Amino acid sequence: MGIIKRQTIKSTVYIYAGTVLGFITTALLFPKFFTAEQVGLLSLLVSYGMMFGQFGTMGFNGATVRFFPYFRNKDKQHHGFLFLLTIITLVGFALFLGIFFAFRPVLLERNLEKSPLFAEYIDYIIPLTFFQLVFLGLDSYNRVLYNATTGQLLKEFVQRLLMLMAFGAFYLGWTGFGGFVLLYCLAFGITSLLLVLFLIWQREFSLRPDFTLLDQPMRRNLLNLSVFSFLTGFSGFAVTSIDRIMLNEFYSTTETGIYFIAASFGTLIILPSRAMKGIAPTLIADAFKNDHMEDIERVYTKSTITQLIMGLYLLLGMWANIGNILQILPPEYAAGKYVILWIGIMNLLKMLTGVNDVVIGYSKYYKYFTFMMVFWLVLLVVTNLLLIPPYNMNGAAIASVIAMLIISGLQFWFVYRKFGFQPYGKAHVYAFGISIIVYGVVLLLPDAHHFMVDILIKGTVITVLFVPAVYFLRLSDDINGIIDTYLAKLKVWFGS
Repeated sequence: MGIIKRQTIKSTVYIYAGTVLGFITTALLFPKFFTAEQVGLLSLLVSYGMMFGQFGTMGFNGATVRFFPYFRNKDKQHHGFLFLLTIITLVGFALFLGIFFAFRPVLLERNLEKSPLFAEYIDYIIPLTFFQLVFLGLDSYNRVLYNATTGQLLKEFVQRLLMLMAFGAFYLGWTGFGGFVLLYCLAFGITSLLLVLFLIWQREFSLRPDFTLLDQPMRRNLLNLSVFSFLTGFSGFAVTSIDRIMLNEFYSTTETGIYFIAASFGTLIILPSRAMKGIAPTLIADAFKNDHMEDIERVYTKSTITQLIMGLYLLLGMWANIGNILQILPPEYAAGKYVILWIGIMNLLKMLTGVNDVVIGYSKYYKYFTFMMVFWLVLLVVTNLLLIPPYNMNGAAIASVIAMLIISGLQFWFVYRKFGFQPYGKAHVYAFGISIIVYGVVLLLPDAHHFMVDILIKGTVITVLFVPAVYFLRLSDDINGIIDTYLAKLKVWFGS
């Protein structure tokens, strides 16, 4: 548990530091120095690269987690597992290339007039997909070697630092936008290369083939699990990108850029959940192994109220300052005002359900979780098809809320039916009630003359009213524990 705890703390630090760095670069600097069309281009390239990269893994990364223990033997280079992973990666990339070049003429034709910049840079999807494919494979391999933090460091922090450095080169005039796009894409390649070098340094990079363990039962089990892992993984990546891709299909890269920046603010709501999701799988997997269902129910219940409170607090702060946020951004981004709200609500719904997806995914019903992920993707495609044409980017955001509401309700129902867990109670109602009251008070405040002063005043009022109410009503043991820890430190510092 010592290793797990240390790696969890490190991962949380990397996630928060990387998110702050990425937010400054993407949400604050990009809109100031790039056009919305250029921002949309970057968003689309990464979306396609991530989605096709996950497609190219063919689900083998999920099989890696389950079956690597059978191959583990450092003296025998883990029986050629990395060689097998490399072959799968190359086959997956070749498969992607075939699909890409088959549909490239169609993509070009559909974007030449409405999104000419995307049509110009469309071939950058190829290296981005390759870099993503390599990183996903090696990161999964590195994780089963009991090192979950190196990949997090590279992806969450180093990659975003390299992107900021690429922007710095553009800002200083060392390169134009075309050179920046190249450097931006190379950031993904450099992190993949660094992961290769790390594995070599750890003496865990061996491409010597060894087929002694690949008998027919092993091949059959690897194939079966890879199919379900592929459907789960590809759907999981696709649901985070499909709105931008479909928005570009109906409108243009400009609308996609505005939507992407607005959604970046709404996505801040779910940041606390990412740290918690890094801890929960280990706890829940161990509890299932030992048949400690009461521990699973406790983690599930606590996660719903803790995440809800954190999400409500951040959504309150964001929407109360929506006018100030729009002052930070160029005028054209005002069109994304309600995208910020809808994406924030979508993420709040996700936080309200706690870790029910983890409970399903790590139980014996994991195949049902695969079907749910595919269903979620289908929901998003259908709702986007219906709502984007009449409502533009707001339609894409509303589609995300509807799909999240349906899939979250389905997952809650499934956990309740299979395990009997019902995590909701008065604390959840009180949390919503406190939020409504606090927001009503903030609406009565007069606007300050400077937007930064206004943010400070409203943020202070929300914190002073919201946090003590949550604390004294004891809505969340976890939040009260955190506050008590800091209060104890203050008593020590002030000698009382």
